[in-house]
Order: sequence, then structure tokens, then C-alpha cells
Amino acid sequence: MIGLKDSQWLRDLPARTTLKLFNQRHVRSWLGHRYDATVLRHRAALPPLSLPDAGIVEDLDTRGIHVTTLGALGIPGGEAVLSRAATLAENFADSARALSREGRSFIIVPPEKIVRSAMIFRWGLQDRLLDIAEAYLGLPAAYDGVAINYTVADGRAVSTRKWHRDWEDRRMLKVAVYLHAVDDAGGPFQQISRPDTLQDDLKGFTYALSDDRELEQRLGAGYEADVVSCEGPRGTVVFCDTARYFHRGKPAISRDRAALFYSYFADPPRHPFLCERTGLSRADIEWMVRRLPERQRRAALWRRRLPPLLKLIPPASL
Repeated sequence: MIGLKDSQWLRDLPARTTLKLFNQRHVRSWLGHRYDATVLRHRAALPPLSLPDAGIVEDLDTRGIHVTTLGALGIPGGEAVLSRAATLAENFADSARALSREGRSFIIVPPEKIVRSAMIFRWGLQDRLLDIAEAYLGLPAAYDGVAINYTVADGRAVSTRKWHRDWEDRRMLKVAVYLHAVDDAGGPFQQISRPDTLQDDLKGFTYALSDDRELEQRLGAGYEADVVSCEGPRGTVVFCDTARYFHRGKPAISRDRAALFYSYFADPPRHPFLCERTGLSRADIEWMVRRLPERQRRAALWRRRLPPLLKLIPPASL
């Protein structure tokens, strides 16, 4: 009888096999040259930015992170989204704690709750956010949706509470929004503002949860001095590149942490078979964007433009 872990391993086998193929020397060289040429061609078409938004992109380019607040950003609808998402997280709290007691390491509010409050998803498709993402990524942004991550204050350093890099693309943008105040004991998002220079299209891409020894090997001695810990009030917003930089949710010990995480990467991403991390179904995404303008629909429905063979590879498990 096939167990749950065996079933997940079999399901993820095509994605992991393709990742290995994409990391073969000749394949990754071809992918890298094609990517560099596409970025160069698109440079003249990058959207103009306001001074504040250009500052966000500059911080992402130099440090991989920019911290602000919804109030400072002034993007319409932010407070309504914050309030609705906070209610969903609060209603889910007992279930999240039960899942944690059962050993679940990565917990999100059920995606169907977001579908029923589609404004949460659609907020991430506003032109201003897509402009920031495109300016940083260097290519039109593909939108991988939103999840409400729920971290139970159990002190466990497991899964995404360990240092890691995301595997969807060469570089990507996540926009985290805190649904309540988060202090040092409440599981703040943390990032090491030294890019991992040991992976690219020349050297290949590998992913694993990392300990102090590997971090020092990849980032150099004294990397601890570059840890950015994002404590802040309700409505704190963190723009961050989670592909180039090691990051984690610090284990929470004083109170649970709930936050929205919006995800963007280049259209197309290097690893489309490692995307779709929110648990939202493709049918639900199609429904939520059916009446939106063309740019928003293209960003959310990025899979439609993948080569036929890549469309056949099921995305890896959450």
C-alpha cells in the first residue's frame, strides 16, 4: 500500500526530474542565454515608476528587501483587504493550532476562503504592484496569487521557519502584509541581505533548508550581521526577493503570526513546475480574473503561454 509520503514523492517526480534536466550544463547555458537576451529586449518597455516606487526597486536591487506600511504605500483597497484577511485568519486559528499539534509544518488558511473573498486576490493585481514587480524582475510579471500564512506560536524551527530560498525562478518578488503587530517573539519575517552568488544559470540551481555551516559557505563569514528582522505594526508591508536571498519566518513563541504573501516572478519563470504555491486552483483563478483588464488577466493566467510540454508537468506539492 502506498503511503502519503510515497504518493507525494511520485507526484513530485516529474517536477524534480525536470529541475535536474534544466540544471544540466548545456541546458542551463541555453536557458541563461535566452533569458539574458529576453531581459535585454524588454528593457526599453519597462514601466516608468514614481520616485517612491523606484526607491522600492532600488532597495530590492541592492539589498533584496524594502519594508514599509500600507498607509505609506497608499494603494487603494489595502485596509479593506487587511481587515478581511485578518478575519479569515482569526476564524482559522483553532484549526491551525490543531494542525500544528498533529505535526503540520506549513499551514495556510484554506484557499477556498480567499476565493470567497476574491478582493484579497485581486488586490495583488493592481497596476502599481505589477509595475514594481516588472521593474525589478526585468520582464512582465507573472502573478502566482496570494496565501494567508499562519504560523502557530509553538517555537518549532521547521519547514519555512528554517533558512531557505524559494525555487520558482532566478529572482522573484514577494509582498508580505502583516495582519497584526509582529514583534521579535511573534515570528517576524527575516532575510539575510547577502545574495547567494553560488547559483545561477552558469553554476546551476539547488535548493535545501540550510544550516549555519552552509550559510557561511555560500554567503561568507559574518553573514549574521546582515540579517534583517522585519518587526512592525499591523499593516507592515515587506517587499522581498525570496529566490536570491535566504529567508525564513522566525519561529514564533509569544503569539501566532498571520500574514498575506503575494508572489510574482518573470513571465515565464525558469521553473514553472515549481510554481503555483498558494493552493488556489486554476479554475478558481480564472473565475476571479474573468472581468479584469487584459494586463491583469495575462499576469494571473501566465501558464497559458507555457510550451505544451511544460504544461504537462504537474506542479510540485506545497
